[in-house]
Amino acid sequence: MPKQLARTPARRVWTVVLAVLAIVAVAAGALLAVPSWRATVLPSTTVTMLAAAPQGYRAPATASPPALPLEAVTDTPAPTAKALLGRLAKLPEAAAGKTSMVVIDPQTGRTLIDRGDRPAMPASTMKLLSSVAALEALGDGRTFATTTVTPRDGVVILRGGGDPLLSDRRATGRASLQNLAAATATALKRAGVTKVTLGYDTTLFSGGSWHRHWTDNYRYSVAPITALTVDGGRTRTGEADRNSSRTAAKKFAARLAKAGIAVTATTSMKAPDSARQLAAVQSPRVEELIAYALTNSDNTAIETLARQAALVAGRSGDFAGASRTVRATLQRLGLWDAGMAIDDTCGLSRENRVTAGVLARTMRLVLTEGRLRSLLAGLPVGGVSGTLADRFDDARERAGRGVVRAKTGSLRDVITLAGYLVTSDGAPLAFALMANEVRRADTVRDWMDTSTARWAACGCG
Repeated sequence: MPKQLARTPARRVWTVVLAVLAIVAVAAGALLAVPSWRATVLPSTTVTMLAAAPQGYRAPATASPPALPLEAVTDTPAPTAKALLGRLAKLPEAAAGKTSMVVIDPQTGRTLIDRGDRPAMPASTMKLLSSVAALEALGDGRTFATTTVTPRDGVVILRGGGDPLLSDRRATGRASLQNLAAATATALKRAGVTKVTLGYDTTLFSGGSWHRHWTDNYRYSVAPITALTVDGGRTRTGEADRNSSRTAAKKFAARLAKAGIAVTATTSMKAPDSARQLAAVQSPRVEELIAYALTNSDNTAIETLARQAALVAGRSGDFAGASRTVRATLQRLGLWDAGMAIDDTCGLSRENRVTAGVLARTMRLVLTEGRLRSLLAGLPVGGVSGTLADRFDDARERAGRGVVRAKTGSLRDVITLAGYLVTSDGAPLAFALMANEVRRADTVRDWMDTSTARWAACGCG
C-alpha cells in the first residue's frame, strides 16, 4: 500500500483502534476477551454475558494477538487472497447447497476473497445491519423511559417507553418495575392517594406485535414486540408471553400493592398528553442495549430497537417502519446490493436476503467509523462469550479463541458468521461466511470456525 495512505486520518484512527483491540486478557483461568478500551466506551452497568473458558482449557499462544507498536500495526499488510484461500478448510459438498464468502482488508477496503457473493438468508447476522441502523438513528447515549402518569385523581397509567430490558425486580443495569412502583407510591401517598385504578399504555408502537412470517415455533426465540414488556416478554417456561403488556401491568399492580397502594382494576388505557408524570425509570443506554442484543442474539431487543429507530426517523413504529428504516440506512451508507430484502430486523424471517459482501463491508465500516465502534463491544468472542462461547472447541479451531469476534446466525438449513479477526502478525480482516440449504449444520459450523481460526493463526502478511 502506498506510504501516503498510512498517514490519512482514517488510517490513523484504525491504527489506534487496532493496537488497543489487539490486547486480550487471560486471567484466573478464564479468557475474558474484551477490548481494553471497553471501560471508556461503556459504563460498568453494561448488560453483557461473558462466559468462562471450558474447564481445563489452556490458551494457545495465538489466542492473544500481540500488542504491536503502532508503526508495526500500520505497516502490517493484509494476507494475500492466495494465502487465505490456502488456509481455508475443506467443506464437504454434501454439507451445504449454497455458500458465499467475502473477506475484506478493513485498512484499505480491498476485497481479498469474493466467492459466491449472492443474496442469501442471513439469519441472525441480520442483527449487525439492524444495529448499525439503530445506532445511526438513536446515537449511543439515548435511553427509554417507562413512566407512570396520572390523568386525574385515583387513576395511574403505566406508560411503556419501549425498553426491551425492563425487569420486574431490581437488576443491575436495568430499569425495574419494583423501583418504579416504589417511586410512584411515594408520589401518590404525598398527594394523599392510597387506592387507584391502573391503566397501561402501549401506544408508542403501532401495528401487530407478531411478524407475519414468524411461525409459532419461534415463540421460544422471540416475544411479541410491544412498547411495554417485562423480563423479555417470556413466561417461566421460556415461551413468549402472548399478552406481555398485560402481564407487565399486573406485575406492576402487585408491586404497588406491596408499596401500600391498593389497585382496584387493571385495564388498557391511553395516557392523555396532559397527564401529570409521577415517576420514571430509564433503560440502559442504546449502546448497552445493542451490546446485549448482539452478544445474546436477542431477537426481541433488536426488533424493539429497530422500532425506536423508525420513530426517530419519522416512520411508523411497526414492523414495516422498522424494516424500511434499516433498508434506508443501509442504502444511504452504501451497504446495499441488488436482490437484497429486509423483511424483519432480527433475522428470523426466511424472507430476508443479504449478501456476504454487505455484511463484510458493514464490519469494515464499524471498525473504521468512530460513531459506530461501540458495536464492537457486543460481538461474541470465539470460545469465550455470547453465542460463540461454545465454539472454537477443538485443536483445529483454538487459534480463533479470543481472536475471532463475530455475530452468528442459525436457522433451519441456514448457518452464517460475520465479524472480524486479527491475524497473528497483526493484520485485521473483516469477513462474512454464509451457508444456505445446509444439510449438516455441525459440519458447516466447524468449517467456519476452522477457517477463521486458520486465518487468525496466519503469519502470512
